[in-house]
Amino acid sequence: MTMKNALKTSAGLAAFALVLGACTSTPDPSPRLLAAEASLQKAKADPATMESGRSAIEKADAALAAARENYLRGKDDEYIHTIRMGEGYVALADTRGRQRDANARIAALNTERAEVVSQARKQEVAAAEAAAAVAEGRADRSEVIAAGAVADSAKSEAARLAAEVRAAALAAELADYEQTKTDLGVTLILRDLQFASGSAVLTSGAQGRLAPLASFLAKQPEARIQIAGHTDSQGAEAYNQDLSARRASSVGAYLISTGVDAGRINSVGLGESVPLSSNDTAAGRAINRRVEVTILDQ
Repeated sequence: MTMKNALKTSAGLAAFALVLGACTSTPDPSPRLLAAEASLQKAKADPATMESGRSAIEKADAALAAARENYLRGKDDEYIHTIRMGEGYVALADTRGRQRDANARIAALNTERAEVVSQARKQEVAAAEAAAAVAEGRADRSEVIAAGAVADSAKSEAARLAAEVRAAALAAELADYEQTKTDLGVTLILRDLQFASGSAVLTSGAQGRLAPLASFLAKQPEARIQIAGHTDSQGAEAYNQDLSARRASSVGAYLISTGVDAGRINSVGLGESVPLSSNDTAAGRAINRRVEVTILDQ
């Protein structure tokens, strides 16, 4: 081989190596995949979730590993499918863990309430006996007052425990949703409620996501709710305000269609005014696009 041909060969190999390197370069990290993997690690760290949702966690592990592989290979359709599966299994594991905790809390509260009620009844009997003794001149009236005060205190404690049982039952029944306690009541954060892009029309999947809430409201006819729509900061502020209001109203209309009285529902649009994350990243904007449903305190 002549020197000229050798130089040509070397140059060709170098060019091929550059092209190959460009084709195999690692893509930028996916915020959605990173968030899903972080959620999986959090679920694994929770004993209740691991105990109740082990099967779902194992499936999430496999799905997210496949999602990472598909993402690195640029297989977009396979990536979307596998990451959705992974996210779904993580959510299922979280739900089972929350249900286990809530059910344990309900059982403990019911036991405690039964004991308090029993004590209250004993104190009522004691108060009645003391009152009879006073009537017969065998005891001081102060004994009746003291016994009555103890009975009243026991009744108040029983009422408090009953309220806690109701709250725990609510948490268990609506465990499919992320929940937080606010000044207004228990707020359900629906980050994955799907609308057509730029629209307030609920997809069929979104209606299914609202089914547990509709079921809860059907069984709790006294419960009132506030539905708040939120957007990210993309687009004009006035448009976002209107879109969030229409989406909140759309959720309310769906619940009404299932039989919930319209008078129990208040819908508001908050647009981009209450972000939960930075709007500078796609992941942050996805977090900010949400609907929140608050079960109002009575």
